[in-house]
Amino acid sequence: MRTGPTRFLLSQGMVLLLLTFSLLQARPSHPLAQDAGASPRKWEVRLLLKADGDYRLEEGGPSAAGYFSFSVHWTGWLEKDDHDYLLYRLDCRLGDWKAREVLSYQDATEVLTTNDFPAKPGFNLKYFIRVGNSLRLDFLVDGLTVPLGRDENAFPLLLPASEQNGQRISLIDYNDGVFQGSNRVEVAEAEIYSGSVNKTYSWAWKNQQWLLKSQRTVFTSQSHQVKVILNIIPLRDRSRQAR
Repeated sequence: MRTGPTRFLLSQGMVLLLLTFSLLQARPSHPLAQDAGASPRKWEVRLLLKADGDYRLEEGGPSAAGYFSFSVHWTGWLEKDDHDYLLYRLDCRLGDWKAREVLSYQDATEVLTTNDFPAKPGFNLKYFIRVGNSLRLDFLVDGLTVPLGRDENAFPLLLPASEQNGQRISLIDYNDGVFQGSNRVEVAEAEIYSGSVNKTYSWAWKNQQWLLKSQRTVFTSQSHQVKVILNIIPLRDRSRQAR
């Protein structure tokens, strides 16, 4: 006569067990995990910049000519913050730095190499900024003062900068010197929500001018070529780290 109630209790227990199991399966494995179909709020950012260039100083007799090349590897991540984006740096490395300067005198020539240069290029990626429907990068490579062997006639050597940075040094507007390609490094905002972004940018830059140095006029020339490779990869489960 107890068969009926016993079967009822067993069935009710199995239902509760199944419900509990279903709820556990529905919980995210990590408190920061997002649904696979949700829009990402974090992205890994990788940037590789390669540059090579030259400079020259003519003094109406003695002259100086220099050559350089380098690469920059920058990694970090981008995070959505209301209507803006926060940019975090993980690592930044200067690679393949090479420099050479040849100083010509009336009866001799002096050659300086990479180890003779007291300073190296320094990379500064400031931020992503929304302009219309695009995200533009603001960055520049800190320049040097050259030639090393002509202190009294030295001038600032400008190194690559994005259009958004608007670099201006000693009456030189960097953006005005871009004569091939474009230094506008930007990505359509919608692209970073639809998958990985892989883009390449390149440009050539040049500046020539006459400068008044040490009570006389000297001629200066500088130029470089740049290639930037940008990768932006959506992240759906990444803990926040300190900037």
